[in-house]
Amino acid sequence: MNDTRIAVITGSTGGIGSAIASQLASEGWALVLVNRNKAKAEAQKDALGGTSVTLIEADLMDLAQIKRAALEILEQHSRIDALYNNSGVLTSGRVMSKQGHESNYAVNVLAPYMMVQVLRAGLARTGTAMVVNTTSSVQSSVKALDVAALSDPAEIGGLSGAYAASKLALTTSGSAMAPALKEDGILLRSVDPGPVRTPMTRNNNAMPGFLRLIAPLIFKAPDKQARKMIDAANPESYGGRTGGYISDGKEKPLPKLANDPALQATLMKKLAEDAKAAQ
Repeated sequence: MNDTRIAVITGSTGGIGSAIASQLASEGWALVLVNRNKAKAEAQKDALGGTSVTLIEADLMDLAQIKRAALEILEQHSRIDALYNNSGVLTSGRVMSKQGHESNYAVNVLAPYMMVQVLRAGLARTGTAMVVNTTSSVQSSVKALDVAALSDPAEIGGLSGAYAASKLALTTSGSAMAPALKEDGILLRSVDPGPVRTPMTRNNNAMPGFLRLIAPLIFKAPDKQARKMIDAANPESYGGRTGGYISDGKEKPLPKLANDPALQATLMKKLAEDAKAAQ
């Protein structure tokens, strides 16, 4: 029996995703890397050397490609030990997906939901699998979450607009899914790694100007923050709890909105309905 642990990582070719892949590879994990840029993914695979790496090409803005990618993973791997929903977008302008969803919602919320749903059978075969959803502390700036508006918000608003709402929605959906996933031996944690120097946070006009100026001073290297993501993916850490929120290496209370049963139910209904477009 092959006991090599298998991790699926979305958005692995840069920033914290690349650092997670490198560190897991050094620990003997087999990797399944899901990216839209084939050339960058192949270069990353070469750089990882002798590590077992499976490359899956998919644009996470497209539900059909997400489903195809997840099914391809299940065909090639009998089980999955960890799923890192790392891929994310932060934009100042409106970008719509093929299915008509604004990019912050499409990539940051709907794509992780789809990956979990389709890969659930593979995760369940492990016995104790982990799902890590990459969220952000900027979610605390959201005072009210309009679930219906997530697909096409009135304003994009940069860091504290649609992006912040999408990260709160991601944390909310994770909390809502966690109890049912636990019945299949799957734990889920929403993890904010803290400020990271990545291509997404560097020279991005969706970031406030003052923050772009001080980012080199206060944002940390991806390697250091990736370690926090990996530590949070240990099923035995944080008392073995699921559905929680880990920020910068510390367990913190869920945002009040993310723990609202009515909001959870509304959001999960929307996600399930939107995901049907991939059928």
